[in-house]
Amino acid sequence: MRTFRVLGGVVVVSFLATMAIPTMSLACKEAGAFKHVGIVTMVDAKAMTLTIKDAETGGAIVFSATAAQLKNIKAGDQVMVGYTEEKSGALTAVQIQA
Repeated sequence: MRTFRVLGGVVVVSFLATMAIPTMSLACKEAGAFKHVGIVTMVDAKAMTLTIKDAETGGAIVFSATAAQLKNIKAGDQVMVGYTEEKSGALTAVQIQA
């Protein structure tokens, strides 16, 4: 009987947690290879970088980007960034979807 209560509680908590997540907030694993999803925390047009708070890990991730890619992006936007990873470990945005 106790096992059913605990299991039922886990199911309810899991369901409520998924209801609180906006539709676009997919975990990066679900978004696909070489994609990160998150909230823009900073756009630095001079340095040509975009920083997001990753939806999966909560950590900050910095991407280099072009002026055209950064043009309509601002802090607070929810984005999916397709990227390439350089040998140095630096990430370069190839697509930014707001």
